Amino acid sequence: MLSHPLLQASVIFSVLVTALALTASLFYPLLFTLLVATLLYAAMFPTTSYLIRRGVSPTQAVVMVMTVIVTFVLLMGALLYPLIAAQLDQLSTRTGSIDVRLTRLLLQVNTFTTGYLDISFNPAETAAQLVNSVTHSLDTMQATVTSYFDDVAFSLFLVPLITFFLLRDFRSLRNQAMQLLPNRYFELGWMIYNATSSQLHAYLRGITIQMVCITLICTAGFWLAGIDFAPLLGILTGLLNLIPIFGIALAKIPPVLVVLLSDKPDLTSMILALAVVFAAQLVDTAYILPRVIAKSANLHPVTVMLSVSLAGYYFGFTGLIATVPLLFSGKVIFSELFSGLRDFSPTHQQHVVARLKQSMPHML
Repeated sequence: MLSHPLLQASVIFSVLVTALALTASLFYPLLFTLLVATLLYAAMFPTTSYLIRRGVSPTQAVVMVMTVIVTFVLLMGALLYPLIAAQLDQLSTRTGSIDVRLTRLLLQVNTFTTGYLDISFNPAETAAQLVNSVTHSLDTMQATVTSYFDDVAFSLFLVPLITFFLLRDFRSLRNQAMQLLPNRYFELGWMIYNATSSQLHAYLRGITIQMVCITLICTAGFWLAGIDFAPLLGILTGLLNLIPIFGIALAKIPPVLVVLLSDKPDLTSMILALAVVFAAQLVDTAYILPRVIAKSANLHPVTVMLSVSLAGYYFGFTGLIATVPLLFSGKVIFSELFSGLRDFSPTHQQHVVARLKQSMPHML
């Protein structure tokens, strides 16, 4: 039984998962920083590799790419951070009059439903019932946004440094780790690494492009529709859209809440805000997902839903984003590990040799 490939693959995979879980618990305060650095590494790796193939030294290639990226990020941060901070303060001051704003909006809805659908309700009573849940959602959203930007501010000091060393030294560290494998499993180790890394790099580059595109589309759409806090809403929508399955629904909550907190909340603005999110997600579904991300994460929706829920509960926003790549990476590793152990097993080799001997007379 101990020599069976499935049992061997299960034992080795369990050891790898346990080691990964222990490492994640040890580096829990830095998980978000490591995730951002990995995303940047995956996005910049093709450019640095191209420069190296053109004769540029690895260090110079990394410095050139990092200089461009860091300069762009610093400029964008200097432009957007004061604006976003001011918008968060304005959003916080408006929460005190949420009941009045909600009642005003419900009056418009009641007028519409009474005139066209012959359905009426008490706007004041409905507003009183909704104000508690809306206030709780606002507090949760504000705490999440504040925590996220605190993490970003902390990561700004470490992400460039970690990304630099990943781009410069990752391949040498990878080769040294591969040398530790026994000779019998050396080729298998490279097969597993190549299959996993190629799929993971494609997925990480894809979701980075997806986030940027959704953010730009929503920011421009909110600005054209006259919705307040357009940059903040665009960034939140782009980030929430990264969450598998649940992100599509969650991305519609911030624009609706912002319309409720505007100076003159009305039904038209709410419809426009939702239309912007729908349009961005339509572009994402019709163009970005099939052409950029393709079918990298070939997972069952129920598996993704349960895993994302548990990861979000235990690891917060970082867990929500990292769940899917970890899931399909684990799937690829286990399948490649099992196939490799089966193909390289002595019993399988004997069967291959026997089939070759039987086919030799026909080949001659």
